[in-house]
Amino acid sequence: MPRGDFDRSARNAQTRERLLQAAAAVYARRGVSGATLDEVAAEAGFTKGAVYSQFGSKDNLLIALLHEHLATQIAEELDLFDLERDAVERQQIGSAHWMDRLSENPDAFRLFVELWVQAQRDERLRERLANGLLALRDVHTRFAEAGAANSGIEQPAHVAEHFATLITALGIGIAMLRLIDPEPVPPALMGVALASLVRAAESDPQAREMMATLPDRLAPAP
Repeated sequence: MPRGDFDRSARNAQTRERLLQAAAAVYARRGVSGATLDEVAAEAGFTKGAVYSQFGSKDNLLIALLHEHLATQIAEELDLFDLERDAVERQQIGSAHWMDRLSENPDAFRLFVELWVQAQRDERLRERLANGLLALRDVHTRFAEAGAANSGIEQPAHVAEHFATLITALGIGIAMLRLIDPEPVPPALMGVALASLVRAAESDPQAREMMATLPDRLAPAP
């Protein structure tokens, strides 16, 4: 590849990264509806034309931000997974990392919440968010399956999938509560909750069976 082409590609990647970082900061600070592409461009030190050149529209920028956020989270989860540790320790380490990340960079999660709210009114964004969360749950599912196999535990079908959904839901819910009021939500709470679920699933075949045979809907109240 000619030197000029390489330089242009590198500059293009750097511009895109700076714009994504700027957009994350502006949207977390101003909200998706309140932010403008002019503000994003100014935050990154570019003109609005650079934003359009990279992403084409505000909607495309939102989707790129969503992909960036979830891809980063998935990569971090993959780096942390270690079958040399038992399942309880893995959950506690993963949960501690999630809480540390939330404390160090709460804007990243605030941006996710902004995207979730926007997705309730935007079908295209909702589908992208659903697919992104499905990819995250798939990673958790593979971890649960690998952990059970490594421990010699026989799991009925769908147990790992349901457990993965619980991990994802706990991570989102606890993060939302902690950002509103951290006092009743100690950082170790998520790890303790997941460790309790793991111990119940490992020691109680009936618990695994209940997880496998969840009904499609709640039973009506008597």
